[in-house]
Amino acid sequence: MNTKLTLRMEKEIIAQIKMYAMEHDKSLSSLTETLYKSILTKENEEDTELTPIAKKYKGIIKNDEVDTDIVKLSYLLEKHLK
Repeated sequence: MNTKLTLRMEKEIIAQIKMYAMEHDKSLSSLTETLYKSILTKENEEDTELTPIAKKYKGIIKNDEVDTDIVKLSYLLEKHLK
């Protein structure tokens, strides 16, 4: 069952979204629904990929100074370039 939803956004963003929708032959409603579905699906996939122990400790360690992309890249370079 479809239900009406009212969203408030900046006019500039709305104009850009409308242009995008026209260019891709989609409605704003379908774009919005697709966006929210992808967000919900991604969250569910992330939770199912974690082991029970990882789920338990997820979010405990918070260090904003660590760039995880750099750490991953360093690890992969060391692993594969040896």
